[in-house]
Amino acid sequence: MVKTTQLVGAILVVVGVMAYIATEFASVTALLPALLGIVIGVCGIVAARIEASQHAIHAALVVALLGLLGSLQPLGGLADAEPAAITSLVAVLVLAVYLAVAVRSFLGARQK
Repeated sequence: MVKTTQLVGAILVVVGVMAYIATEFASVTALLPALLGIVIGVCGIVAARIEASQHAIHAALVVALLGLLGSLQPLGGLADAEPAAITSLVAVLVLAVYLAVAVRSFLGARQK
């Protein structure tokens, strides 16, 4: 889960920076996925360096869940192909897959 957490963080940073560039640097809120990615990525780095890595991974998952819920609101503009809606859709997909992989990982660890 540590490498997955770091990868998700990196993907979200790239998505946020690309959205910021796509809006011609006009919308600072386009960087919100990047902010989520930084927090999740830092949790992944911390998890790789400490013994109690599950706490850092759990923190990353809480941030991912909050980010997922926060990214649902702008999806209303998806029909108009607004950059915010497209960015939110990508963030929702990445975060939903990350949460699903984490749940599957936790269930597998619990069965062992």
